[in-house]
Amino acid sequence: MDEETTPALPGLSDGPDFFRPAPARPVADGAPLLVDGLMVTLTGQNGEEGDPVAVTAGYGLPEDPADHLTQLAEVEALARFAEIRRLALIADLVEAAGPVDREQLVPLGGEGTPAVPEFLHLEVGGALELAPDRARLLISDALDLKWRHPRLWNQMIHGRIPVWRAIQVARRCHHLPATAVVWIDDRIGDVLPGLSWARAQRLLAGEIAAADPQAADREESRRHRRRLDLYPRAGTAAATDVFGVLDTADAAQLDQTLATMAAKLAAAGDTTDLDTRRARALGLLARGQHPAQTPIVHLYVHTTPEAELARVEGHGPLAHTALDHLLTRCRVRLTRVIDHADSVPVDAYEVPDRMREQLILAQPVEVAPYATLTARHADMDHTIPWARGGPTTPDNLGPLGRTAHRARTHGGYLLTQPQPGHWHWTTPRGQHFIITNHGTIRLRT
Repeated sequence: MDEETTPALPGLSDGPDFFRPAPARPVADGAPLLVDGLMVTLTGQNGEEGDPVAVTAGYGLPEDPADHLTQLAEVEALARFAEIRRLALIADLVEAAGPVDREQLVPLGGEGTPAVPEFLHLEVGGALELAPDRARLLISDALDLKWRHPRLWNQMIHGRIPVWRAIQVARRCHHLPATAVVWIDDRIGDVLPGLSWARAQRLLAGEIAAADPQAADREESRRHRRRLDLYPRAGTAAATDVFGVLDTADAAQLDQTLATMAAKLAAAGDTTDLDTRRARALGLLARGQHPAQTPIVHLYVHTTPEAELARVEGHGPLAHTALDHLLTRCRVRLTRVIDHADSVPVDAYEVPDRMREQLILAQPVEVAPYATLTARHADMDHTIPWARGGPTTPDNLGPLGRTAHRARTHGGYLLTQPQPGHWHWTTPRGQHFIITNHGTIRLRT
């Protein structure tokens, strides 16, 4: 019998060890088709067509449960192959892509990696339908793995270590000098595939400390820097997640204070559990003894008497009961509704506060592809530049962050507004996107 060979993969030296073409399997008569026969054809390094690979999960449900597991393993192999190929393509793109227009080259990877065009992450994010920050991080991962971890990269390319593990290693080493990373990669790059993830993490931590103790100390300090973050839970106004890193002495004092206050609440008749009373105690600390100093919060609520849900800026959709809970302990003052039709153009470049509020309510997120920056943290950008006669009116404005604005000004990105509330982006490499207040639509060209 002829020896089975692995199909060549474009841009890679070999295919993943785990990947082999699988013949389609018969399915039960009358089984529902999930996808009309789907075939994947791999292309060789020199452009020749490889063997077709049947995605058997698309042919229906097999009779034998054992075949479910076999097909599940095949689908997992395809998914892992796709992850590998995605990262390899990003690394290839970094090497091939040059700056556009007045675009600068900027470092995204760690020390020793090549600089990349400043707005390349916008192109990658658009192609992968990722937020710009996530695309930037993915480019950084590809750079670090290929240029700083050659042994680990080789293991990943051949499918011997999952992409997510390789990425985690690269991120742990991102702030280390290139010489330290090469030393670490030489010592453990070929060993990691055979270790459990818990054991691999312990080994990596030891090698980082040995390779560059000072850098390891800096990284440890960075990871444990003091911070306090609040994350409102989408869909509920009743709870907000709080995460913080405090000095140990302060944390111990806070713990004791909350325990004491929780006990006093229980003595006063509070029958809730200890965790709930501690959380309430923290709220009491926040409100303090000076009610007059309570800050003013502007809250926009979109609802009608017939609607079952209200939409609240910063909280998302809320049931009316949740909205009642949010406002229970507040002094509420209603203000006049902002009418989007009530807008008068101005001659000045500066956007009046009332017009800015209109725009934020109409378009709550930056009008760049797959953006996540909220409009309150963005600038109001003239679609037709003011210097070229573009009016300062909501129909010619949209919220843009500084990166998207620079891409438009210096990177060859074109932005038009075919009709109010619809923004059309054309990237230098030929991608097209439509942005509305419902999100991003990628146009297939």
